Amino acid sequence: MKFYTNDFSPNCRRVEAVLYHLGLHDGVETHRLNLAAGEHMSDEMRTANPNMKVPTLVIADMKLWEANPMMIYLCDRAGAEAFCPSDLNSRFEILRWMSWEVQHYNRALGEVIWETIVKPSFDMGEPDQAKIDAGLENYRRFAAVLNDRLSGRNYILGDKVTVTDFAVGAPSAFALHPQSQIPLQDYPNVEAWYQRLESLPAWSKTAPPRPAAEAAE
Repeated sequence: MKFYTNDFSPNCRRVEAVLYHLGLHDGVETHRLNLAAGEHMSDEMRTANPNMKVPTLVIADMKLWEANPMMIYLCDRAGAEAFCPSDLNSRFEILRWMSWEVQHYNRALGEVIWETIVKPSFDMGEPDQAKIDAGLENYRRFAAVLNDRLSGRNYILGDKVTVTDFAVGAPSAFALHPQSQIPLQDYPNVEAWYQRLESLPAWSKTAPPRPAAEAAE
């Protein structure tokens, strides 16, 4: 397997964490790309993924891209039934939360993180407070849903971590950063869940480099 990734991408982190969690990482040829230098625009990347984006996983003649289906493929390939249940009800619950995080929760979170963390970290201009406020309004709507879901649960599907948590929790390091302006104090179940994720071995191994997480301090 060849894995094309970037250390600062939450989407890449979720896939790499799955590789660690399933014990597959040592068998993967990992290519860490410098996106700022345009390393993702190579002919090799175009062949692997016509979008020239990371994460991308190449397994023999199969070329996988988009993080969430990539994660499910890896789990099914490894027979990780406890981590990614295949019964109909559980699988559609996983897919529902994965769709929700892409369309709603992490989309709103990403709008805020872009302005408060990414732009200052990479000298991309001053944060736009109007965009931050709009993102936070959206975030609050969906964070309330997640906070309610986590009431009385350690993880999204119950007491054990699943691939669902790796998907929804992908930006955890940035959400927890004090410069992010994410009001986690208003959503204590979400904050505690993020901290539980950060303590997992597979998750801690894939934390973004400290300079990226602290550049705005």
